[in-house]
Amino acid sequence: MTENLVYIANAGDADYGITVAELDYDNAGLNVIQRVTEISECHYLNLHPNGRYLVATTMDEGVQIVSFAIDSDGLLSLISRQPAAGSSPAYVWVDASERNALMVNYVVGEERGNIRVYPIDGEGRLGASSEHIEHEGSGPNPERQEVSHPHMIVTTPDNRFAVVPDLGTDMIYLYALDTAAGALRLAQTLDLPPGAGPRHVAFHPSLPRMYVINELDSTMATFAYDDDDNWTRLSVLSTLPDGYVQPAGRPNTCADVHVHPNGKFLYGSNRGHDSIVIYALDADGRPKLLEHEATRGAWPRAFMVDPRGQYLVVGNRHTDNAAIFSIDADSGSLTYRSSVAMSAPIAFKMRG
Repeated sequence: MTENLVYIANAGDADYGITVAELDYDNAGLNVIQRVTEISECHYLNLHPNGRYLVATTMDEGVQIVSFAIDSDGLLSLISRQPAAGSSPAYVWVDASERNALMVNYVVGEERGNIRVYPIDGEGRLGASSEHIEHEGSGPNPERQEVSHPHMIVTTPDNRFAVVPDLGTDMIYLYALDTAAGALRLAQTLDLPPGAGPRHVAFHPSLPRMYVINELDSTMATFAYDDDDNWTRLSVLSTLPDGYVQPAGRPNTCADVHVHPNGKFLYGSNRGHDSIVIYALDADGRPKLLEHEATRGAWPRAFMVDPRGQYLVVGNRHTDNAAIFSIDADSGSLTYRSSVAMSAPIAFKMRG
């Protein structure tokens, strides 16, 4: 059972911050086995590379980064807390060396967000922050890009760089990661079109390609990179159907992005249009729009593709439900199978 478990961040007003559920491969469902009440309003979570720990962010006590032990049944127990030095934690990640937990705050009060690094020991305990970085700059959208808003931090597949998309500055920051010191050094930046608002990235499982979903202009960008650390933007495509007219007062904003394990398909979430956009990836990793699938709920902030590539699970934040779709591995198409009620699901992680 423990290999089928999904860890879900809940950001609503319920008395639990994380849901642990079993993905039922036979019946396309999620069976809840634990609701974690040791923290409230979890804004993001991620698994430690060794699978024995989980790190998360919570709004508890002025915003914190926390860690949990995972027992033999996959259940969570809180083991450490550290202050997060922000007011809207957006992402957390443990690098492949297993030495550092990386996180970003989207905003600090009404000021720009920041990047933080925390040592994590062999027993999953977090230490005091070893790094604090803030970005200068802004973007053309006066309501959303008045200051820097880092929205994600994740390492490249070789663990050499930490990648930080900054929604406020329309840039991707690449930091050289010193795993021993828990330190980051800016190596280079990648530009997105003005007003794009880069939010999340995903890497192809076998090709040197990175996909960036842009929140504010509803686009998907593709970057190529090589062993000499040269990065090239290959394309920028819309995530919305041709001819779609956005409702006044409710513009679409994109959120999450994932590549199918077989490397043939790319998925992204549209909030407002409330859909998953599906692209086919050619042999060079370039996307081509295929279709859209309604998420059976409102405001799909996050989703996941399970490691087998059989199911896509999406969290509809505003309707408090997680919808499960089966995936056709030949066409990439989604078929709706079931829905589970839960408080504001906004992040999903499953053991690979």
